Amino acid sequence: MKRCLAVLPSAVLFAAALLAAAPAPAQQDTIIGRSGTPIRGTIVGISPSSVKIETTGTTRDVEVREIQKLSFGDEPGDLRNARDQALAGQFENALESLKKINVAEIQTPAIKQDVGYYSAYCNAKLALTAGGDKAAAIAELRAFIGQNRTTFHFFEGVELLGELNFADGKYADASTFYALLGQADWPEYKMRAAVLQARAQTAEGKYPEALAAYDQVLSSGLNTPDAAEQKMHATVGRAVCLAATGKHEEGIAIIEDMIAKHDPSNASLFGRAYNALGACYVKANKPQDALMAYLHTDVLFFTDREAHAEALYHLSKLWAQVNKADRAVEARGTLQSRYPGTRWASMN
Repeated sequence: MKRCLAVLPSAVLFAAALLAAAPAPAQQDTIIGRSGTPIRGTIVGISPSSVKIETTGTTRDVEVREIQKLSFGDEPGDLRNARDQALAGQFENALESLKKINVAEIQTPAIKQDVGYYSAYCNAKLALTAGGDKAAAIAELRAFIGQNRTTFHFFEGVELLGELNFADGKYADASTFYALLGQADWPEYKMRAAVLQARAQTAEGKYPEALAAYDQVLSSGLNTPDAAEQKMHATVGRAVCLAATGKHEEGIAIIEDMIAKHDPSNASLFGRAYNALGACYVKANKPQDALMAYLHTDVLFFTDREAHAEALYHLSKLWAQVNKADRAVEARGTLQSRYPGTRWASMN
């Protein structure tokens, strides 16, 4: 008995040493879908349209449009932190996290791609929001997309390139990148690309081309929730084009009908709708009515950055027109301080 008691601690210590020396189980790759449900396994294929993940002996093909977030099991912790910070809008913090990563030590190409993408993504977002260097952001993101044509970030990336060029007043270039978004397999993406292209064409004064694109979207027989959303945005854009070509009364009727029939909880849509109504009233030489339309966006539907910036720009003009110089200065100041990265902040 004494011998057994003497041996037992040594055996326990030996087993503990073995456990301590054993490598920790490898973390799995994870895809979080739009519903928030995680899929864990091993990513075995990546393309602009889908990501293949092997889980419990089965390979699943997950469409990129369904992916909210993707992380790799063996990625650096700083990349995981940077991704979470970027997706939470903490772009400067994300860039600081990315600086801590030694890319030369990363063996997996897809992980290296993610480091490069989130650097370009954060600099692009800072250029759009905080007024960062748009030209540098465009160059960085364009280089990333050019060198990584098979990344699952492709469609998100080309849309972001379109946004950057649009904000920089390069409407033809913006339209070119939006066209790449239209190469996606999904009809809803093609509709979105057409709406964005038409928006860029409208800003460039190409109203017939924009109207044709909006009409194409509205004639689609697809009625999924995403498709219906694009049709509503096409309706708004079409009204702006009608006003710009002298048919402002028709534009007013279209927007008023849409506002009456749809849910105002869609702040992005309603902000753009009231801006379109304001544009119609401006063309109809009704500054007081235009003022009230843009005020709806400013007071009620300000969560869409581009729509609110547009409203503030026009309010700064309209307040001056109705002899409210102090309100005009206030609107301009809010535009410059809150939305320095938009095209509206740089317009006279």
